[in-house]
Amino acid sequence: MIKMFKVLGFLFLMFVIISCNKDNPSPDFKYNFYPLALKKVLIYEVDSTDINSFNKTTKNFKFQIKDSIADTYIDATNRTAYRIERYKKQANETVWRFQKIISRVLNTRNAEETIDNKTYIRLVFPPEIGTSWNGNSKNDFIEKEFSITEMYDTFSLKNLAFKNTLITHFEEVNLIREDKESHTYAQGVGLIASDVRAVDVDISNQKITNGFFYTMQLIAYR
Repeated sequence: MIKMFKVLGFLFLMFVIISCNKDNPSPDFKYNFYPLALKKVLIYEVDSTDINSFNKTTKNFKFQIKDSIADTYIDATNRTAYRIERYKKQANETVWRFQKIISRVLNTRNAEETIDNKTYIRLVFPPEIGTSWNGNSKNDFIEKEFSITEMYDTFSLKNLAFKNTLITHFEEVNLIREDKESHTYAQGVGLIASDVRAVDVDISNQKITNGFFYTMQLIAYR
């Protein structure tokens, strides 16, 4: 009889645990807005303009870049980091030329990217509208406060369609300077678009005197 009570007590305890788990499921931190997996490849189309006040020139560049997750390694803080090989080519070319190595790490509460020996916080988790963070907290640049400003159930980009996307935004504007960044991420894909503007402005006529701006849009991925 005692043995039977023990069995019934065990079954009741398991029932309580299962019921509690159903009522309080583990939170979804939505890490798949920044997915990292070996052999993942993303190809972007870039349209960039550079304005040089020194020699008074304006140059436009159109090209493609390809980010390929080639390997993983354990970094100096004992975390798993993903090594991304970035390639570049002109739109009318067929041969990709190696450009640089990028490192990305997915932490419990944020996503890091190290490029040109500088580390940036690209996203925080779980991503929610209104959430903000200093994107430069891991480097020696001035503070840049990003925030998640929009989230969509569906989003179209040229010939590509995505489900569940979000937009991160930074903006700092005054009479002589405009710094703006907007980055769009899609669940299961990662970064799908960027719009960056960093220019000096003539206070008398608000014309751009120096700086750069570019757009980057995903055109293929696997």
